[in-house]
Amino acid sequence: MSIVKIENLRKSYYISDKGVPILWDLNLEIGEGEIVSVEGSSGVGKSTLLNILGAMDEFDSGLVEVCGVSLGDITNTEKEKFRANKISFIFQHHLLLPDFTALENVMIPLLISKMNVIKAKQEAIIMLQKVGLGERLDSFPSQLSGGESARVGVARALVSKKQLVLADEPTGNLDRENSKNLMALILELQRDLKFSMVLVTHDMELAAMANKRNKMLSGKLQPITANT
Repeated sequence: MSIVKIENLRKSYYISDKGVPILWDLNLEIGEGEIVSVEGSSGVGKSTLLNILGAMDEFDSGLVEVCGVSLGDITNTEKEKFRANKISFIFQHHLLLPDFTALENVMIPLLISKMNVIKAKQEAIIMLQKVGLGERLDSFPSQLSGGESARVGVARALVSKKQLVLADEPTGNLDRENSKNLMALILELQRDLKFSMVLVTHDMELAAMANKRNKMLSGKLQPITANT
């Protein structure tokens, strides 16, 4: 079963009524449990593709199906519900709420999905323990190191056990050691939770951990093979 299916996707940005193509006849398919990288330099459209997959951005034409939902055929209200039920995001800057503890930050998506507070707290504690932060539940973001903040961000993204995780430069703010540790942690959790993931990165070492690798080139995705 395909978690992501994209056919002939086109997306342009408009400047003074002039369209500037960013994605052009792009195709992509991701199966259950696959980790797929999207690599390339800044400004080639990697984050734009991620935003389209997360129903955060419109597109001009083509087919975009994510978790069985055709994103070109749903309303803005339906997109909000889709994101809440199907998609999780891991961000480069973590985006933790500064006035909330690590535990409270991880509870947020569960509470948004209407889980009761007691159950949400239990699930958040379990996930924080899985990322090695069982002793930092009551710490605020300002009290956490960069690596710890990144792990809280991962815990928050994965606690809801969504089908698809969209990761935008998840190790971009970390040093090499913390970057390796965080990606190893994500891979371990992926084997446990079986989610699919789109990994946007310019880090070749990080991208090498994906099942399938793609380079964004001239608005399209070019598969990267061992001989590429």
